[in-house]
Amino acid sequence: MDYKQNCCIDLHVHSNASDGTLTPSEIINLAHELGLGAIAITDHDTLAGSKQAAGLVVPASIELVSGVEISAAPIIPADSVSSYHILGYFIRLDDPTLNQTLNQLQEYRRNRNHQIFERLNQIGIHLDPTDIETPIDGGEMGRPHIATALLKKGIVASIGEAFDNYLSKGKPAYVDKKRLSCEEAIRIISEAGGVPILAHPGLLNLDPDDELENRIIALKQKGMKGIEVYYPEHTPDMIEFLVGLADRHELLITGGTDFHGALKPDVQMGSGYGDLQVSYQLFEHLRTHINVPDNLSRVETILDYKFKDRQILAEAIRHSSYVNELAQANLRDNERFEFLGDAVLNLVVGHILMHCNPNLKEGDLTRIRANMVNESQLATIAQSMNIGNHLLLGKGEFLTGGYQKNSILADAMEAIIAAIYLDGGYQAAYAMIENHFAGLFDAVDTGVQYLDHKSELQEVVQCQQMPSPEYQIVAESGPDHDKTFSVQVTIGNLQTLGEGKSKKAAEQDAARNALEELTP
Repeated sequence: MDYKQNCCIDLHVHSNASDGTLTPSEIINLAHELGLGAIAITDHDTLAGSKQAAGLVVPASIELVSGVEISAAPIIPADSVSSYHILGYFIRLDDPTLNQTLNQLQEYRRNRNHQIFERLNQIGIHLDPTDIETPIDGGEMGRPHIATALLKKGIVASIGEAFDNYLSKGKPAYVDKKRLSCEEAIRIISEAGGVPILAHPGLLNLDPDDELENRIIALKQKGMKGIEVYYPEHTPDMIEFLVGLADRHELLITGGTDFHGALKPDVQMGSGYGDLQVSYQLFEHLRTHINVPDNLSRVETILDYKFKDRQILAEAIRHSSYVNELAQANLRDNERFEFLGDAVLNLVVGHILMHCNPNLKEGDLTRIRANMVNESQLATIAQSMNIGNHLLLGKGEFLTGGYQKNSILADAMEAIIAAIYLDGGYQAAYAMIENHFAGLFDAVDTGVQYLDHKSELQEVVQCQQMPSPEYQIVAESGPDHDKTFSVQVTIGNLQTLGEGKSKKAAEQDAARNALEELTP
């Protein structure tokens, strides 16, 4: 990458999927002409631009970063601005929760547009959706598109005049919009594998030495990883202040132009008003924070196991592609753990099968174990536990969906089992496998061929971009030695019940009933 060290980058670019005027293809071509080393398409509350760009042929000289910009409510309601903008870099474009949330925000935006048209009509300006130039597929109309229509109709002389006279807060056609909280925006970006960054903090109109620093500290406590320091509207004094603030609070530094094409004709991609330069080294530093190990506590929660030595867990989720890109001699990937985990898994599964099935012969036990611990089954269990979202992958694997590949998920599952064995011993590994492989053991007990309805349900809701299933015990009946459990599974507005002689069996039954509703 040495040839890129003198390149500039632009990590804040808008396509016409939201408020820009250029298509993702045109943006990439322009970035190539300008010699930029990396760009991020960060459209407002939509992934449409990033998704379209991901399907294009990108010149090898450009690093394309998946991104989004989410408008969030101020962390302090009394703040003078209506929105804090949270940028998300290196997000997984197929993350169900992120997609569902942004789809809801786009619906709110559509409703807002209709209200803006109504208010314009009330003051004698007749405008309707047919007057608006349609954004690219998947993109949504916003105030800049309405401003452009006002300009083309000769009602205003510039985009700025449209906002100043009609569309800004306090003006006749202004309609406030639905926003997430900053905490929600940061969480959704983080859970989609992204790095959350506060956009253009200098535009918040807060006193730098008091209010602004306090807000940024509060955002960091909620999971924010950095701030956009280099920005066309930031003065040299503001940039100097933000650099010092980032250093004091160990925050990442990013930069971009907030390029909107013809909607902001004075702002040029890569250079802003002509004097902005964002170093490629900032991009390299940012890239090392993709899925950084601060997600270890989430993995521990998923596993229901607290590590005494978290470095063991960090190694277990570290893929070889991540280590190869960092090229650090003291950093090891999880391949050795895979070897050990395979042996531990076979031992524990064999142990449980022999204990629970005393009448099965050696050949049957061997066949059942082989079916339970193959790559497909391990990957399915890893998917149901959301393990892929927490793996440390190299940029290439990350951008090509490595967190969904069966081979990577199965290997990670084995590595995690080895990590628990090394940290807590055989009993800890036994308990983890008994818990998370319960569906497969239940299937053996009931004569069903290794069906895990919970895992299958997790796959279905992910494909349909629905919320993750939530299981709740709603009733228990019978004596202590012969209880029957009733469990309700909730997926958005869908609720189904299941019963079983154990909590796990009842969950499996509830998941089976939900599957019948979703996939009749």
